[in-house]
Amino acid sequence: MMALVGKPSVQPFFDARGRLLLERRGLPRELGSTLANDAYHFLRTTTWTRITLLFAALFALVNFVFALAYWLTDAVNGATGLADCYWFSVQTLATIGYGVLHPASTIGHLLVTCESFIGIGLTALATGVFFSRFATTSARVLFSTVAVVGESEGKRVLMFRMANARATAIMEARVNVYVSRDEVLADGEKIRKIHDLPLRRNVSPIFALSWVVYHELDASSPLHGLSAEQLANASGTMNIIVTFQGIDDRLASHVHTRWAYNPEDIVFDRRFVDIIKTDPKTGVRYLDFTEFHATEPMHRPRDTAKNAPKAAAT
Repeated sequence: MMALVGKPSVQPFFDARGRLLLERRGLPRELGSTLANDAYHFLRTTTWTRITLLFAALFALVNFVFALAYWLTDAVNGATGLADCYWFSVQTLATIGYGVLHPASTIGHLLVTCESFIGIGLTALATGVFFSRFATTSARVLFSTVAVVGESEGKRVLMFRMANARATAIMEARVNVYVSRDEVLADGEKIRKIHDLPLRRNVSPIFALSWVVYHELDASSPLHGLSAEQLANASGTMNIIVTFQGIDDRLASHVHTRWAYNPEDIVFDRRFVDIIKTDPKTGVRYLDFTEFHATEPMHRPRDTAKNAPKAAAT
């Protein structure tokens, strides 16, 4: 096993949702994802608040520019000032047309024609961006906040838990797990290396309940002999990266998500609390998500009596 390098105070590369935490410095401006040089990517990935404010500001700006043109050319019949010209522009751009205000000259008709054409493009752009963002499918997968190093079937394992937060099922769900860490090669070179972590099962035909994912820490594992001391030394330089994908059975489309565990998110010699329970009054089985992230000592006997249905009265 190669030596891990790092200090406890080093900032991790990823947060729990797998988003990069490192700052990006020195990147040429033409390669940055900005509205000016990468408009499509920016509009698809920015927040809903930003994109709504952006289109609202663009709508107001276009109307103001045309209102100013109408006012300076006295092109609107019935307008008494810049405000009336602005409201006429809004009516024109939105194809409302109350009829009280209307073009008073050829210049006015030309301006209305130009604004109508721009309005068609602006409406199409806004509709396309909003629909593409709204129609993008996503997985609602709940990941346990901690990963556990414990025992299962007499073997040392690394495990974490997932659950489908939607009532629908995900078909052919597939999960892959990797460890990304800083390593020092034999020649002294320091590199960032990614290792695959083989799983007992990485495919679920129908993912509708919870799923505990196991990686055996045997001699072939990149994490063989993993200890709390090693994790403390690897803080900020190692991540357990989880990727998930499948097919939503109702939408018939691929969904995907990701998660990441930092060294401080890994606990030792514990196991997850059982969340599949039975109502003692009705006998109905259910998932108890209030204990989804809970763990208990590894050798503690499970209390199954409280989850068993009561015997029917005779």
